[in-house]
Amino acid sequence: MGKFFIPSTARTPADRVRESLDRAERCVINLRDTGPQVLELLHLLDQIAQGLAEFDSGVDVRAERARFETVQRQLRRRQRRFLTEAGASLREKRAAVQPDQSRWWWFLDEAVTRQRRRKMCRRLVGVLVVFAFLLVAWQVYDRFIAPPPQVRQAFRHSSDGEMLVEEWNLPAALAEFEMAAALTPDDPELWLWQGVIHFELGESGDAEAAFDTARALYETEFDFLLARGMTYLRVGDLAAASADAEQAIVESPNSGWGYYLRASISLGEGDRDAALADLERAEELAHAGGDTQLEAYARTQRAMVIQLQQY
Repeated sequence: MGKFFIPSTARTPADRVRESLDRAERCVINLRDTGPQVLELLHLLDQIAQGLAEFDSGVDVRAERARFETVQRQLRRRQRRFLTEAGASLREKRAAVQPDQSRWWWFLDEAVTRQRRRKMCRRLVGVLVVFAFLLVAWQVYDRFIAPPPQVRQAFRHSSDGEMLVEEWNLPAALAEFEMAAALTPDDPELWLWQGVIHFELGESGDAEAAFDTARALYETEFDFLLARGMTYLRVGDLAAASADAEQAIVESPNSGWGYYLRASISLGEGDRDAALADLERAEELAHAGGDTQLEAYARTQRAMVIQLQQY
């Protein structure tokens, strides 16, 4: 009988990964009423990620990687239930484990907070975002009526990158913007996105290098600051966006766009009085400078804020 006994040490790394996957798949579909024990799922994801990373390049783990990606997608879809069960224990356990940002599952609470903030920003500064998209669309149409293949491919990478930013999958988003910039290196927005993502990941040196490249592609420092502030606003980093808005106003105090950006940030922070004051100033400067587009945007945004104050 002894010849049929297989000791536990005989398990291969692939066996251990599959066992962790089995447990993770059960955990992610049975989150309800688990309480703090739900954090076991995060440890399982750590084990799977580490196990997959340790395999030799010649080992075929496509099936295991596909299962791992499926578990992660399920967790993202059920993140609110997960956070309800985990409660404050997630922050406590994270402080003890001290995971890096690549293990995104440990930062679900922060990701949800950012999602809510970005949702609020999108709702309150919709006009600004629409303007940005229309401007980009016009530039693409104007410059590339029949864009060559590399431009179309760069646009796809950029679109994928923005979607990944929405999911707060910053490393993957960065890779998309890097591929886009390699195809169309004269597009400053692609370098801005890279700089902002590096900044959010705490990679200040890489961020500054990307910003320097972007700055050189803009006609003026004001244009650069305004565009970077808008990009920070789109990722929900109101502090960084505010710093750029203030510098933009100093750089070009007679332009209403700096005030418009600052008003949008104030709305994201919930300071409607400050937003109204800046929108009024933006409208005045736009009228004086003959910028009918900004004047219409500021007037529309101000009317919306006044309406919100009535509730």
